[in-house]
Amino acid sequence: MPVRPYIDFDVDDLPETFEQDLDGTTYLISLTYNDEGDFFVFTLMENDETPIASEKLILNQPLFQELPPDERLPTTPLVPMDESGQAKRVSIDNFMDTVFLCEDVLPSDGTDIGEIPIDGDWTGGLDG
Repeated sequence: MPVRPYIDFDVDDLPETFEQDLDGTTYLISLTYNDEGDFFVFTLMENDETPIASEKLILNQPLFQELPPDERLPTTPLVPMDESGQAKRVSIDNFMDTVFLCEDVLPSDGTDIGEIPIDGDWTGGLDG
């Protein structure tokens, strides 16, 4: 499991859509899998299912960085990453095993925070 908070997906039950709180806003997020190309697509939507952005998961590449500024996007970077350093790309064989879609945030003082849930904070409480 990663040290950073991450979004938990069930790769055995795709496509998957559910509500997720990010930066104090509730979004609908969807994950689909393309078996021909062995890649995942992450879609962020408003609660009424209006799409905001959709992007392929690429290892160590923050989502939505190439898009024009949009106040509807979360400010916390969402990055598919393998903190163990084993993966070369995001695939069905490693996603939710060693590769996770993480909120790329860590305490600036380098403190080891251990594992916290996606809606947790650094002081041990829950957001909201």
